[in-house]
Amino acid sequence: MQGLRVLHVTPYAADAWAYGGIPRLSDALARGLSARGHSVTICTTDACDADRRLQGDSGAHGRQEPPPHRAPDNVVVRVFPNISNHLAYHYQCFLPVGLGRFLRRHAASFDVAHLHACRNIPGAIAARHLNRAGVPYVLAPNGTAPNIEQRQAAKWVFDLVLGRRVMHRAARVLAVTDIERRQLTEMGVAPGRIRVVPNPVELDEFVEAPRRGRYRTGMAASGPLVVYLGKLTPRKRVDVLVRAFAGLARPDAALVIAGNDMGAGATVRAVAREVGVAGRTRFLGLLRGRERLELLADADVVVYPSEHEIFGLVPLEALLVGTPVVVTDDSGCGEVIAATGGGLVVRGDVEAVRAAIAHVLSAPAHWRAAASEAARRVRSLYAPSVVCAQLEDVYADMVAAG
Repeated sequence: MQGLRVLHVTPYAADAWAYGGIPRLSDALARGLSARGHSVTICTTDACDADRRLQGDSGAHGRQEPPPHRAPDNVVVRVFPNISNHLAYHYQCFLPVGLGRFLRRHAASFDVAHLHACRNIPGAIAARHLNRAGVPYVLAPNGTAPNIEQRQAAKWVFDLVLGRRVMHRAARVLAVTDIERRQLTEMGVAPGRIRVVPNPVELDEFVEAPRRGRYRTGMAASGPLVVYLGKLTPRKRVDVLVRAFAGLARPDAALVIAGNDMGAGATVRAVAREVGVAGRTRFLGLLRGRERLELLADADVVVYPSEHEIFGLVPLEALLVGTPVVVTDDSGCGEVIAATGGGLVVRGDVEAVRAAIAHVLSAPAHWRAAASEAARRVRSLYAPSVVCAQLEDVYADMVAAG
């Protein structure tokens, strides 16, 4: 198809590892679209983690329009400074200086736009200026549409003032799994406006196999290594994993929990002490880049016990390094792993998770082989080129509809 001028708007850019998977997904989509001949611009904020911004604070607020940065894949990235990094990290309140000014001047220069995640100010600003310019946009909630978990009252107010308008005016709404499609329909989104397009997995990271042995040596682990990698929030249910691990008849096993603590870390540590496995449990905090792949490669099984997990990148990344997974069946992540194989999809209770871990650990060679076979399906289903071809069809449909 003819190249389009595409705008992506996201609260956080690719290097904001503390914010989970959406930053990496938006980056993979942008680069995949650019590789297919489209002109792609990303507008984002300087959010990075609790203590750092993507750019230095000095002079940032004085710039009316940040200079464009052209990434190696020919994607133009514009980073707008947040008024407060504290508000951005602790309250998900992103207040980008200059974004409205930029979009007032340039929104009409795009053919189509793609807004990432619900209930964020950058998306609301973009929706307003895109509507005024007559530019259609697609909204990609990626699991953020339901009002669940933290700050529910604040989310309700945001929806009342801005959020529902952003959703209502979207030309299309993306679901990454069939479970999310049903979720959006139950929330009142017309089925004809919903398109199911999965998330991409950045395969370039896996061209070179990750180094093995780093974490196993550090843990001095003589037995199996059970791993969780992801944000520590209540809905990730890492406490369920800790209780399930305590019930294993494997005193030689070790548990590694890695990820940014977003409010559940203290509870998980308390549970580890309560059930007597604190001495065999190691908390690594946030891992970035190759570090996380080396951990996944060292694991004997990766466990993802989340509820309301609409997709789940980590289990797919585990399969790509040859490690089997256990995920729960009350989420889109279960739907994804059921399609790829390479692991077990079980109920989200302690006993079911414990039994699944024990089953995988009892036949390591079988499950390693299953994970390697599943990796081939991951590459065929979720490669950026495959996903971006589907996304092109959504964009073309939006542009044609005006």
